[in-house]
Formats: sequence, structure tokens, C-alpha cells
Amino acid sequence: MITIFARSIAAKVALAFSFVVVTLVVTYVVMSQRLDSIEVAMDNVTEISSYTTSIIRINKDIIEIQRDVSVYSSSGSDAVFEKINENFQDIQTRLNALYDVDTLKHEREHINALSQLVSQLGSNLDVLSSLYKSREELIEVVLENIYQTAIHQLDDLEKSAPTVEQKLKIVEEINLWHMLHRNAWLFLSKKEYNKRKEVSSTLRKISSSHFVGQEQASTQLNELAKEYRTSFAKSVQVNRNYFNLVNVVMAGDAIEFGTLANELREHSQSRLQDIKSIASQSISTTENTMNLISIAIVLYLFLLALFFHLYMTKAITRLTSSFSRFLKGDLSATISHTNRQDEIGVLAQAASRFRDVSIDLEKEKKAAEHTSKVKSEFLANMSHEIRTPMNGILGMASQLSHTNLAESQKEMLDIIMSSGESLLVIINDVLDLSKIEADKIELEHRSVDLKNMLRDLELLFRAQADAKGIDLYIQTCPIHDNIIFIGDETRIKQILMNLLGNAIKFTDQGKVALSVDVISSLDNKLTLQFSVEDTGLGIEPDRVEKIFEAFSQADTSITRKFGGTGLGLTITSKLLALMGSVLNVESEVNKGSKFSFTIHAEKCDLEKLTDQNELDVKKQNNNNYSDLNILVAEDNKTNQIVIKGFLNTLSVGAITIAEDGDQAINLCNSNSFDLIFMDMQMPIIDGLQATKEIKKMESYLNVPIIALTANVFEDDKKQCAEAGMCDFLGKPINLDDLERILKKWVK
Repeated sequence: MITIFARSIAAKVALAFSFVVVTLVVTYVVMSQRLDSIEVAMDNVTEISSYTTSIIRINKDIIEIQRDVSVYSSSGSDAVFEKINENFQDIQTRLNALYDVDTLKHEREHINALSQLVSQLGSNLDVLSSLYKSREELIEVVLENIYQTAIHQLDDLEKSAPTVEQKLKIVEEINLWHMLHRNAWLFLSKKEYNKRKEVSSTLRKISSSHFVGQEQASTQLNELAKEYRTSFAKSVQVNRNYFNLVNVVMAGDAIEFGTLANELREHSQSRLQDIKSIASQSISTTENTMNLISIAIVLYLFLLALFFHLYMTKAITRLTSSFSRFLKGDLSATISHTNRQDEIGVLAQAASRFRDVSIDLEKEKKAAEHTSKVKSEFLANMSHEIRTPMNGILGMASQLSHTNLAESQKEMLDIIMSSGESLLVIINDVLDLSKIEADKIELEHRSVDLKNMLRDLELLFRAQADAKGIDLYIQTCPIHDNIIFIGDETRIKQILMNLLGNAIKFTDQGKVALSVDVISSLDNKLTLQFSVEDTGLGIEPDRVEKIFEAFSQADTSITRKFGGTGLGLTITSKLLALMGSVLNVESEVNKGSKFSFTIHAEKCDLEKLTDQNELDVKKQNNNNYSDLNILVAEDNKTNQIVIKGFLNTLSVGAITIAEDGDQAINLCNSNSFDLIFMDMQMPIIDGLQATKEIKKMESYLNVPIIALTANVFEDDKKQCAEAGMCDFLGKPINLDDLERILKKWVK
């Protein structure tokens, strides 16, 4: 037993806290009876509080009913009266529920009195509705009919009156009836009591009216006036009864109910006070007992904490300090307590093992970093070494294509250029994948003309589709032909070219279709869905995920038959992830496949873009390179011939070649150039240093220096920009890219 406690901190802690548990059990037994009495008191408090709250709510609802009765008196709304009845039924239900509560005798008497008042309220509500309907019948129907009959008769008299004087007298009579009915309505509905005298006065005037030659009509009008007087008197009496019920009887009952409710609440508060006094005594005794127990527990815990601090906390602190130094990279820190037999000893041994493993991991990390550096350097060197001869191959082939060649020579030249471009695609795919994995790709945000982009794709793939005898459809919804949005056109094109290229490659008959749909267009936000569908080989369901892996295809036999690196869909998927999208695949073997994705973008201002395009066209139409004096810093002889041939094709006026950075600096000192193409890797002085030196010359502060290099990584572009170069042209170059650079930077 002693050995167990020596080897286990948990056992020591369990023993220590067992004393706390024993103390708590004793405390529970002592406090149980006290808590029972407090519980009874709390139950009583809860019951009385609920009972009191119910009384207050009922009183509030009585007031609410009185307010709704006033609203009903003004509107006569059936919905309001229905609400009054619902509230009344709810009050009766809750008041009946109070009989189930254990109350004192005088409280029970109050509840009986409240029940009688509520019963009277129900009776008054029944009378209220019938009185209101009688009142409304007299005001809105009976008096209104008499009034309308009199007006119609007077209108007929006015039409048949022979003289203007008689017409005027009849009009005055009509006005008296209008005034009579208006004042009667104000008295009965709006309680404007001063209008009653005006009603009586107006009735006397109407009764005394007589129309010469119209004795029968005068008699009828006098009868109508008498009838109106009688009905008005009935309305006054009904109105008085109605408002007496509302304002006197029902209001008095509501006041009496409130008085009784307040008395009942005061009785309940008195009971609560008595319960509180008893509970306070019990709580006071309980509090004293708890204080004594608390002092004992605090003292015990203090001694226990002192033991833990001396025996465990210091040891853990030392181990924590050692681990902290390990995490900061200092693996020379000492480790204490490795000889202890308890858990702290195990932690100390683990720390020692952690240090040994960390030393091994540090060695592995350095080795991995070295491997990554070697890989990056290898890719950069291979890119440079491959692109440099590729620039010569494709450049010279491009220039050769502009010479007179036999048909067989043209065919061989096409094969050379096609093979070179295919090799360049493979190189670019590998570099793109490495840049994506290194998180070194940044998306551009420029205007993209959807119609022009689709037209370019159709021109690019039409020949391939026709060669295989398949139909190629590239289309968008007609109403969305002129969509222009902000995005990275180059990367979107790259994605669509990969998808279209694969679709045409794996389709032997049928069709390949690229469609674009506008999913949503709100304000300046736009959501486009791109879909590429074919009728080709299709993909088996269990192989769909595999096609997104680098250097792999759904079937190895496909690689042998169709070729390719297997990087296209990997790059496509990763580029879409950068755009916040995902590539969806639907495929069925021997029936075809459908690849789709969505892009969320901002709309572009079409008018501004049109103005800018017109300005760009004017600038392009005015380009003339015959006066340009261009310096080309390039050490490779083949590349010198290629760039010089391209510049001659563009009719550049003067071309000077510098074979290294030192020559370029000297030539700039002695000559004036309009534009400089600068290779990065050259003997003596490289292109970056040469650019920095040239930019120090006052006459070359505003002269464009364009990077012309086979180093096409993002880091290379960044270094060129930091050195002072304003643009970047990667090898192998082509005539279109070179002309674009000249158009952009020529003055």
C-alpha cells in the first residue's frame, strides 16, 4: 500500500481529498434538516408569489378589458369585442384556478368577492353588445334614413322650383338638414354636448318652414322633422344608457376589483414577511454552521496546497521551464527529477525523450529544407536551360515560316513548331504546378470581355475539332452577349483550354460544347457557370477522384494512347480553388463527361471600357517603330538572332546587341536608347545589376527596361521589378508578345 502512494501522485491526491469528502458527508448530514425547513419555506414563497402574480395579472386584464370597451365604443369592431370576450374567459379560468391554492379564510372571502365582480362583468358585457347595436341602429340607420329621405325630397323640390327665390329657400332648408344631421352625429358619437341645443334649435327652424305652392311637400318635410326629433330622443336615451353602463357601472366594478386585488396582495405580502422571518432564523443558524466548516476546510486546503507546492508544483515548474526552452530551440536545457518513481518522473523521462527526438527532427528539417532548396534551384535551372534553346527553336522556326518554303518543308516546319509548343506546354504545366504548391500565384483583377474570350477559344480549338470530325459548340445565352466582368482572364482561359483540350482529345465522335450561363446578376455582382460537355469516353465512378491527382489519368492505357502529363485537371482544380470555386464532374462511361464550375465576380462599366478600348485602338493604330533605337542585352548567340529577327519583322529602326551587362552599361553611357531588353543571366555583370546601374543614369530614369529571360518564376519577376525593370517577357518569346510589349511601352 505504501509503495502505491509512493509511485502515484494520483493516489496521494485521492488520499488527501478523501478527507474533504468525509468532511462534506458530515456537513451534508448536519445541514440536511436545515435545508428541509428552508425548502418548505421556499415552496410556500413560490406558491404565494405565483398566487400574488396571478391576482396582479387578473387585475391588469380587467383594466385591459375596460380600455378595450372604450375602443369598442369608438369603433364597434367585432374583432375588438371578440378580444374582450377572450380576455374575459381567460380571467374566469385563472380566477377559478385560485380556488385550488391553499389560502387563508379572509383571502378566500376576497377571492369570492372578486368572482362576483367578474360574474357581473360578464353580464354587463352581454348588455353592452346589445346596447351598442341599438345605439348604432338609431344613429347610423334610422336617423340616416330620415335625413337622406328629407334631402332627396328637397332636391326634387329644388329642381321643380319655378323661381330663383324659391330655389334659394330650398337650398337653405337643405343646409339646415345637413347642419341638423351633422350636429346630431357629433352629439351622439363624439360626445359634443353643446351640439344638442343646436339640434333642437335646427329642428324648430325646420318645423316652421313652409314652401308656397308645395303644401304637400311641406307637410311631408314637417312629418320627417317630427320623426327625426322622436328618433333623436330615443338615440339620446340609448346613448345615455350605453355610456352609463360603460363609464359608471363597468368602470366602478373595475375600480372595486382593483381595490379588492390590492387588499389581497397586501395579505399575501404579510404572509411572505412571516415566512421570511422564519427562514431567516434557519438560514442564520445554517450560516454559522457553514462558517465553522468552511474555516476548517480552508485550513486543511492551505496545508494541502503547501504540500503540493513543495512536492509537485516546483518539480512541474522545472519541467515546464525545460520544455519552454526546448520549444524556443534551446535543446541544451537540463532535465530534473528523472529518477522519481511517480508521474513527474515519467514526465521528466518524456522530456528527455522529447529533447532527443527534437534534435533528430531538427536534423531532418534541415535536410528537408536543403532538399526543397535543391528542388527549387533544379526547377529554376531546368526552366532556364530548357527555355533558352526552346526560344531559339521556336523563334527561328517562326522566322523560317515567313520565308518561301516548299510544301514538304512547311509540313516539317509545322511539326517542329507543334512539337516545340507541346514541349513548352509540358514545361509550363510543371512550373504552374510548382508555383501553385508553393503558393506563389497571384490572380489578376482586370476586365474580361466574355464574348471576346469565347471567340478566342473557338478560334483556338476549331481546327482540332474539325480535324477529328466532331462538332464544337461555344455559346452563351443571347441576352448576355455583352458580359464584361473583373477577373483573371489568363487563368480562366487556361482552365477552359485544359477542359476543352481534354474533351476534344477524348472524344472521337459526337460533339464538345462549352456553355456559359448567368446564375445571378444583382447590382454589380455576377455569378457565371461554365460547363464543358462532351460525348467521349467518359470516366468510371471509382476513378473520378484520381483524375485530379498530379501526373495521373483515369486509366494508364489512356496515357499510352493519348499522351499528356496528367497535370491539366490538377492545375485546373487548384486554380479554381484560388478563385473560391470547385470543379464539378459528371461522367458516364462511353456516354461522355461534363465538367462545370462557377465564378463570382464584379461587373465592369461597359461605357468606360468601350472608351478605353477606343483609346487603345487609336494608340495601336498610331504605332510606328521605325524611329525606335532599341538595345538588346543577350549573351546567347541564338537568342540574339531570334530577338533581332523579330524586331526586324516589326520594322524597328535601330537594334544594338550587348553580349553582357558590362557592355550594356557602356553602350548606355555612350548612346541614347528608347527601350532596353535585358536578359537576367549574363557573364561579367548580370541583368539585375546592369539594370540598377543604368537606372542611376539621369537620362535613363524614364527609359523602359524589359526583362527578357528564361527565368519565369514569381521570385524572378519580383527581383526584376525591384531592380527597376518595368515589364517581363519570358522565353521562349513569340512575335505577338513582343509586339504587345512594344505597343505598351513605345512613346
